[in-house]
Amino acid sequence: MDAVKNFSELGARIRQVRLGAGLDQTSLARSCHLERTALSRIESGERKVSALELARIAEALRVTLGDLILLPLADVRAARPPVDEDSRPEEREIFRAGLDLDRAWRDLCRLRDDGLLEPVDLGMGGGGVDSPEQARALAREVRGFLDVGDAPLGAMTDVAAELGLWCRTTTARIDGLSLTPQPGLGVAVIGEGLEPGRRRAAAAHEIGHHVAGDAYEASGHYAVPREAEERIDAFAAELLLPQAVVGRLRNPSRDELIELAADYRVSWSLLIATAEQAGVDLKRADAYLNPVDDDFYRVVGARPEEDLRAPGLPRAWIMACARARNEQRVTPRRASELTLGVLSGGESR
Repeated sequence: MDAVKNFSELGARIRQVRLGAGLDQTSLARSCHLERTALSRIESGERKVSALELARIAEALRVTLGDLILLPLADVRAARPPVDEDSRPEEREIFRAGLDLDRAWRDLCRLRDDGLLEPVDLGMGGGGVDSPEQARALAREVRGFLDVGDAPLGAMTDVAAELGLWCRTTTARIDGLSLTPQPGLGVAVIGEGLEPGRRRAAAAHEIGHHVAGDAYEASGHYAVPREAEERIDAFAAELLLPQAVVGRLRNPSRDELIELAADYRVSWSLLIATAEQAGVDLKRADAYLNPVDDDFYRVVGARPEEDLRAPGLPRAWIMACARARNEQRVTPRRASELTLGVLSGGESR
C-alpha cells in the first residue's frame, strides 16, 4: 500500500482528515496541545511532526496512525473528491466512511496475505448491469450461488462474506460504501445509524456493486449515475425479497404482509414497492400505513430480528482473527483491533 513520502504529504493528509472531521485548526491544535500556528505549518509541510505529536493528532481525530500515514488505493484516490472548508456535511460523512473503508481493506489484506481469507470465485457478474431486469436476474443468480432458493436470507454480513465482500458498520451518516479492488474480494461499510430494514437494504445494495463488478471502477460510487444506482437498488430488492415470493400472495391481507416483512426482515417500503412491481392487489392491506412494533408482536410474536448491529462483522471474519491470534500470527491486541473489540485484547487461553 502507498504511504505518504514526506512531511508535505503527511501534512496534506492531516488537513484532509481534519476537514473530514469538521474541525478547524484551532480546535484540533487545542486537543493536541499545539499552537494553532504550529499545526498550520505541519499541514502545509513547513514543519516536521514528531511521533508523539502525530499520535496525539490521530487520537484527537479519532483515527489510527495508519489512517494518516497510509494512502487509499490509487484508483480510489482518483475517484474520491477531496474535502475542503466549503464541503457539505454529507461530503464530510462520505469522507469519514471512506477512512473506515480504507482501514477495512488494509485489515482484509492482512488476513488475505496470511492465507486466512481468500477471494471467492463467483463465476457471474463482473460486467455491470444495464437494466433493472438484468439486475434482478443477477440477484436470482446470486441466490442460486448461495443455494437459498426463495427463502429468507440470514445475517447480511455473513451472506456478503460468502460472496467475498467483508462488511462492517460505520458511525458515518451514510447508507453504504464498498470497494472491490480484486475480483471476489472486497469490503463494505454500512451506516450503523440506519433503521434495521434499511441497513439490510444497504448491505444488499453493496453486494450488488460487488457482484456486478462496478464498485470503484474509474468512476466508483462517487460519480455513478443515478440510473446505475437505481439498477443496483433493483438487484438489492430482488436479493432480499424475490418478486415471485410476493406475487404468490395475489390479494394479501395486512397481516400476511406483516408476516412477510418479519420473515424476510425488509422495510415496509421495500415490501410494498416489490408488491406493486409484482402486480399484487393491495386493497385489503392498508399498504401505506407503516406497521409498528405492536403489529409485529400481534402477528408473529416478536419484532424482526435486528441485523448489522455494530460492529457488524461476519462470523467468518471473527473466526479468522481468532485463529490468527491463537496461532500467534497477530498479537491479542491486534486481534482485538481487527475485530473492532469483539475479541479481547488480553492473552487467549
